[in-house]
Amino acid sequence: MTGQSGQSGWLVGVGLLAAGVLAGIVAVTQGAVPGASGTGGTPGGIGPGVGGMMGSGAVVAMGRVGSGGSNMMGGGPSADRATWTPSQVQSAVRASEQGVTINRATNTITYQGRHDLLVPLAAPAALHLKGMQWEIDGLINPTVVVPTGARVTVDLVNADQGYLHGFEVTTARPPFGEMAMMQGTVPFPGGLILPIPPESHGGAPHAQTVFTAAAAGTYSYICPVPGHAAMGMAGTLRVS
Repeated sequence: MTGQSGQSGWLVGVGLLAAGVLAGIVAVTQGAVPGASGTGGTPGGIGPGVGGMMGSGAVVAMGRVGSGGSNMMGGGPSADRATWTPSQVQSAVRASEQGVTINRATNTITYQGRHDLLVPLAAPAALHLKGMQWEIDGLINPTVVVPTGARVTVDLVNADQGYLHGFEVTTARPPFGEMAMMQGTVPFPGGLILPIPPESHGGAPHAQTVFTAAAAGTYSYICPVPGHAAMGMAGTLRVS
């Protein structure tokens, strides 16, 4: 299966889920999305690609994980995925802030290097945020600026409790609809992380991917779970 066809198949599957088909199996194999990789065990480490499926007993609505089954879309056949402790998350965030200009007044993060580490936190429960939002380097849904040609490592951390979250770089621009992941295309191979399970028992699931910001322009980064971008889980990626 090619990367493009695998990505398209997943998007169609998500569309069916949003339409009310909440049972079935979604097969996601290593290489289904070009350049995408699986979970890593330590901050900065790239783990092997992982398969994913949603068990027929799972209940998924707006990315909400119910108690009907242990398998989750974007996860492995069980919930024993790699997770980070709070100290590991803090370590990764500190590493991502090195050599970075953080402008809180303009809500902008500017990366200077050619090899950048981006650590987006999905709706950290500790902040008691309303709606669905990203936190990156202490900012909420910031504009992220990277140099053209930069190789960007994304360590997605799902610090939310109860909801699946993924990460997608897209050509789509706001306003975002229910199916925001279908409003545009992924411009860079590796610019998509499929949804991962929510935080549980003090451990935050994480997954990593690497993409090259090959073309200058203004893009968006969103959560591809239906409805999440429309609820506020989106920001701007500027490549210049």
